[in-house]
Amino acid sequence: MTTLTWILAALACGLGATMRYGIAHLDPEPRFPWTTVVSNAIGSAVLGAVAAALGSGASTSVGLVVGAGFAGGLTTFSTLAVDAVVLLHERRTSAFWWYLGGTLTVGVLAAFAGFAVWSTATA
Repeated sequence: MTTLTWILAALACGLGATMRYGIAHLDPEPRFPWTTVVSNAIGSAVLGAVAAALGSGASTSVGLVVGAGFAGGLTTFSTLAVDAVVLLHERRTSAFWWYLGGTLTVGVLAAFAGFAVWSTATA
């Protein structure tokens, strides 16, 4: 990997984190952490497309810049975990389970969609 690739990955990470910040501020005090679900879903779709691209011979630099950089900056497991703890702390058990199950389901479906879209577009 070149120095330029690492610089681009860092910039892409900053772009992803900035996008996550913007999404989070669409609803600064949500009753349900839907903005985290949205950020993670978009990142999962992007990473699914990256996985398909890499599988069809794209440069590993794509994985570093777009996958680890942009999608890594956009997605957030730590916020998901804290959101879940807060829901439990607030004794919102049903919301807690919907959040965890929904996040996993939406994330996997988004990754599948990203993979499928990339594979179809480049077939």
